[in-house]
Amino acid sequence: MNTKPAIEIAFRPQSRRAFMTAVLIAQSGLLLGSVLLTDKWVQSNVSLPQFQVDKLFVLELSIALCVLTLTATIFYLASRRYKDALEQSNQQLQDEVHRQVSNSLQKRNALIHGLAKLADYRDTDTGDHLDRIGHYARVLATQLKPKHPIITDEWIDRLVLASSLHDIGKVGIPDNVLLKPGRLSDEERAIMEKHTLIGGETLLSIRNKFGSDEFLDMGIEIALQHHEKVDGSGYPFQLVGENISLAARIVALADVYDALTTARVYKDAMSHQKAISIIQDGRGSHFDTDVVDAFDSTQDEFDQIRHHSQQTHELKRIDIEAAARIFMEENNSLSTLRRAA
Repeated sequence: MNTKPAIEIAFRPQSRRAFMTAVLIAQSGLLLGSVLLTDKWVQSNVSLPQFQVDKLFVLELSIALCVLTLTATIFYLASRRYKDALEQSNQQLQDEVHRQVSNSLQKRNALIHGLAKLADYRDTDTGDHLDRIGHYARVLATQLKPKHPIITDEWIDRLVLASSLHDIGKVGIPDNVLLKPGRLSDEERAIMEKHTLIGGETLLSIRNKFGSDEFLDMGIEIALQHHEKVDGSGYPFQLVGENISLAARIVALADVYDALTTARVYKDAMSHQKAISIIQDGRGSHFDTDVVDAFDSTQDEFDQIRHHSQQTHELKRIDIEAAARIFMEENNSLSTLRRAA
């Protein structure tokens, strides 16, 4: 049998309070009126000494006051329970919204990082370059933290992820320029330098689509500015000193160190000590002085990261077909295809 759903009237807190107040006022009026009418009837129809009539009036008034107090207490407890339930519901809703937003951001960040790795494969033998840049950036930022209030643990985590976007614009550079095994001509150099603008434009389009947030803003700064030099001789905007974002100044040094100490199709890897000498020579001209000082204090950590990356390079080579089969097995896709066949 079909039954109509019960109709539930939801009072907002303000109207609920007004309703309870109105009920209490009405009840007070009724109780006081009944007490006065009862007292008048007793005096007119019952022969009692005046002091007994007065006692009876006080008793009636006390009973009315108790009833009013009990009603007010019930209303207060009901209102308190409603408020607690509302606060709990609001907190659960806030937690769910935060969880959904956090999951969405994690998925978006993971996708962007994956695209950055895909772009990096065009310029390096593996995607390890981005991982090393992230490790180097974390080391430098942690060392700089006492001198720069802007640097927090959250800022460092954001920097590590955003640093992977620094060369995403290279996906738009032709292979004959990007992978040329020799010195670039002036024309080719101009084409190569456009990767900062291509990367910035790509991330800006994502920002326009999804809205602004601190991670994307930092990624855009790094993509555009990681080839700027503190003396103004860099590109693409010839920014000077602190006009270059701190994140970009950190990634600039990390990127140069990794480029110097990593073999590419067009050059051999340089030694750790030679890379140190070049970076120190660029103190105050190419690189921010504070960032170079932080590098000088963490040279051993940079060398350890470099060595560890080289030692684990072979372990990261994955059989793509085997990985695909594992994925399909985990999702029961392969067994489904076999049954269909």
